[in-house]
Amino acid sequence: MSHPHERLPPDLASAVETASGASVVAVRPRGGGGASREGAELDLSWPDGRTVSAYMNYDVHKAGAGDDAAFLREAAVLRALSGPLADAGVRVAPFYAAVPDQRALVCGLVSGKDRFGGIADAAQRDALAADFMGQLAALHRIDVAATPVEGMGAVEPAETFIRRRIAELRHGNGGGNWDPLIHLSLNWLEANIPAGMPAPVIVHGDAGPGNFLYEGDRVTALLDWELVHYGDPMADLAMLALRMLFQGFVPLPQAFSAYEAAGGHRIDLARIRYWRLLFQTSFARRSRYDDPDAPPPPNLGMNLVYSTIHRRVLSHALAEAAGIALPSVVLPDAPRGAHDKSFAIALDDIRDTIVPRLADQQAAVKAKGMARLIKWWRAIERFEPGFHAAEKAEIEAALALDFPDYRTAWSAFRDAVAGDRIATDAAIILCNAHEVREAALMADAMGGLADTKFAPLQ
Repeated sequence: MSHPHERLPPDLASAVETASGASVVAVRPRGGGGASREGAELDLSWPDGRTVSAYMNYDVHKAGAGDDAAFLREAAVLRALSGPLADAGVRVAPFYAAVPDQRALVCGLVSGKDRFGGIADAAQRDALAADFMGQLAALHRIDVAATPVEGMGAVEPAETFIRRRIAELRHGNGGGNWDPLIHLSLNWLEANIPAGMPAPVIVHGDAGPGNFLYEGDRVTALLDWELVHYGDPMADLAMLALRMLFQGFVPLPQAFSAYEAAGGHRIDLARIRYWRLLFQTSFARRSRYDDPDAPPPPNLGMNLVYSTIHRRVLSHALAEAAGIALPSVVLPDAPRGAHDKSFAIALDDIRDTIVPRLADQQAAVKAKGMARLIKWWRAIERFEPGFHAAEKAEIEAALALDFPDYRTAWSAFRDAVAGDRIATDAAIILCNAHEVREAALMADAMGGLADTKFAPLQ
């Protein structure tokens, strides 16, 4: 029989033992998250006879890749909330060890479910949502000026975080994939950084349904701390609003009231809108799909659906923030394309023959993602020529120039935005029209997600 250590990458088990002071007596590999992240359940035993079962996420390929600071912050906050800051009452999986060299994090197993959207009982949903908001309030009440988290770095004002994030996004919005929508959003964000933000708190960074475990009407653990940082408490409420694009929760006014009732900071809707726009700008970048050097996404069809939604929602949110009334967008109809029958046959084959015979769940998910792509390609053949003609005419009217084709017009529009040779309002309106048409091309592939929009804040 093989030794348990042999079920992990070389030297990882030994490194966990050194970091935790416990022996790794059993290893049960489990699925991880992402293309390179892996996971395993471990049985740990200490010299004093104490034994526990733990879960380890590890990502040996990303260690040293340039974003190890995020891993160190995650490990630091879990260590603190499991130990010196345990009296704060923020429920997390107990921290046992971190191995930065192999991006491995070992925490105790916590019982609970993670599918808030599957709760049918309204009273349970309300009580659980209130308990979750109470957990955020407890996190935000920790006095980090008096007790900074060792390993999380310097406690810095939220404005410092904002300016650094805007600079990072500007740096990423370059080259052949330069994006006028992202540029315009960053311009607005930089010019409208909120004043009078409170002293920094610990911000979870990805708070919302799907990122906590629960039993009954009580949260058992907050999960996924990869984005934790010091900053504005309203940032967590904004992320909750953003995650609700795709995951159900209670109405936001109800959630905000529960947060305040639990001792959280006073709700500031203007700051929530600001942070929501900043986070949405991050999610709306297309470079990871358009850059030929970027690794392929795990499911291109579904990832393009999410990206398209994020961009359409961003274009509306930016216009709202800038006080711009968006005109209706012309969506010319068109007859079915020349290859429509071929697309239909391929979709029928995937739905009726391929997916029902796939025992491999990942393969079935990939097949459904391919079906979304085929629906998108079918819409491109049918509608894109008319959409491009309408957009070309709009750009020509805005720039008072004529262009031989759509690509030339779009390139001129990008250059005009980059060179500040077009009014901001006009540029945002044109960007919105572009994203509405892109979403229309993806509408059939989106299915029930086609009308996704931000939930009301009040």
